[in-house]
Amino acid sequence: MHPITSYLRTLIRLKKSTLCVSADITSAEEMLALAYAVGPHIVVFKTHADILSGWDPDPDHGTGAQLAAIARQFRFLIFEDRKFADIGSTAQLQYAGGDYRILEWAHIVNAHVISGPDMVRALKETANTWKMPTEDTFKAVNLGKSALKRKGVAVKAPTHTREELADLEALPTPKRGLLLLAQMSSAGNLLNAEYTSACLAIARQHQDFVMGFIALEPLNSDPGDEFLVMTPGCSLPPDQSLDDSEFVPGTEDALGQQYVTPQDLMLKGCDIIIVGRGICNAAEPSMKADQYRKVAWEAYQKRLGLTEE
Repeated sequence: MHPITSYLRTLIRLKKSTLCVSADITSAEEMLALAYAVGPHIVVFKTHADILSGWDPDPDHGTGAQLAAIARQFRFLIFEDRKFADIGSTAQLQYAGGDYRILEWAHIVNAHVISGPDMVRALKETANTWKMPTEDTFKAVNLGKSALKRKGVAVKAPTHTREELADLEALPTPKRGLLLLAQMSSAGNLLNAEYTSACLAIARQHQDFVMGFIALEPLNSDPGDEFLVMTPGCSLPPDQSLDDSEFVPGTEDALGQQYVTPQDLMLKGCDIIIVGRGICNAAEPSMKADQYRKVAWEAYQKRLGLTEE
């Protein structure tokens, strides 16, 4: 099992959460505030760095470093939804360079395999060059907390015990992982069964870097497969919504995104549900995130035949 997958499963157990919040917003300051608001309830926080205005590229105290500090405080992983899809040398530059320097702060990234398996190898080579910064890099980074306070939202400390947090002090080695886009939730997408099979074959060739898939169902079929599946297009039905900020499951939005309930995704065997606008557009994102967490966790427990302690 990939070390980050193992670490993520520990997060799932200790935080009783299978939730990834997608920061479907367009301001870096609001993104940091959202991370603080939902941090206690999630195991993964998904970003789109290139849609954010006000991104600070400073490597030590900029937006990426601030988000990394928030993730360390609340114990969640950062997933930059970059969807690499170019030749290997270009993908390497996109991963490590430019203003975003994704490699420095995102534990997880994803990629299409349309350009072939060598792009996966290229990203892995770049990831293997990364070294964890010293603790001093993160000591004074509290701008995400300040952004939340400026919005008038109270900042709550993590709810875990000291003993549980101690178990999560060290990030896994290697410390970076890749998800392959094997299936998509948008109507009319071209990721057919043959493409999905190709993704699985490539993943098996790079199990030291590929930790799983963006997919609509589990893809493990061989005895040695231990890939994780994260699934987008998740929405609560209207009768369960706290504030009607969701799209109706079983329908599409105006641009073809299709939605499924968290219960259905968990019972189908998915590992992590991805929720974006249903939480980002909520009047109280923290409260809504906790609702999704509880609903998905109950279904997850039911799937495993477990009961709450």
